[in-house]
Amino acid sequence: MIGIISAMNEEIRLLVAHLDVDEKQTIANREYHQGKLFGKDVVLAFSRWGKVAATQTATTVINLFDIDILIFTGVAGAADPSLSIGDIIISTELVQHDVDVSAVVSMKKFEIPLLGVSHFKADAALIESAKRSAEEYVRSELHNTVASEYLRQYHISVPQVICGIISSGDLFIADAGKISDLRREIPGLMAIEMEGAAVAQVCYEHKIPFVVIRALSDKADHSAVTDFPIFVEHIAAHYTFGIIKGMLESSSVVSQ
Repeated sequence: MIGIISAMNEEIRLLVAHLDVDEKQTIANREYHQGKLFGKDVVLAFSRWGKVAATQTATTVINLFDIDILIFTGVAGAADPSLSIGDIIISTELVQHDVDVSAVVSMKKFEIPLLGVSHFKADAALIESAKRSAEEYVRSELHNTVASEYLRQYHISVPQVICGIISSGDLFIADAGKISDLRREIPGLMAIEMEGAAVAQVCYEHKIPFVVIRALSDKADHSAVTDFPIFVEHIAAHYTFGIIKGMLESSSVVSQ
C-alpha cells in the first residue's frame, strides 16, 4: 500500500479523479481515499497546512491503512538563488528549521529532542524514482498538460529537477534575509515549506520509506510575485499528477 499525501487539495483532486474503486473514509475532519491508482494500491489524503496537520495525517495513514511507502507532495519556496519558479525539488534530507532547544540542553540547533536527529533522510530508491519521473514529465508531458499561457505567466520553459535538502517550519518565510540565514545554517538547503520535515520525522519513527516532492512557487529573493492559487491549480497540480503517475507505473516503487 502506497500513501500519497498532499498539502494542497487541488493536487489530491486530480489523483482522486483517476482512482479505481474509490472508498472514502472521513477521520478527524480529513478524507482518506483508498483504491487503485495506475494499477497500484494507494490511499490519498489532503493534509492541510502546517507541521501538526501533516503529522496527524501521516500518522493516520501509517497506522490505519498499513502503508509501506509514503510520498508527500506540494509547493515550496526556493532557498537557493539559482532556482526559479516551476523548478522541482526532490528531498534528500529534511530539517525542521523552527526547532531549537540548544539554549537549555546540550543539543545542536535543529536536533529533535530524544531522537538525536536533525536531518531526516529520504529513501534512496524513492528519490531516484521521483527524479526519473519528474525528468520524464518535464521532457515529455509538461507542455501537453500545462497551458502555455500559464507557463508564460511564470516564465517556465524547462524546469530544473534538483535533489536536495528541504526545510520545514510553522511559518511562511517571506524575508530574503531569513532565507539567507537558513542557507548558512543548513548547507545545501534548496527549498522551504511547512510540512515535509514533520512527515519525515513520523516516517523515521515508524520506519516507513518516504520522499517529499515540491514544486517551487517563488524565488529565494521574492523578485517574482506568484499568484498562488493560480499556480497551484494550473501548474503544481499537473506536476504532481504527472510525477506520481510516472512513479506508480514504475516497478521501482513497488519493489520496496
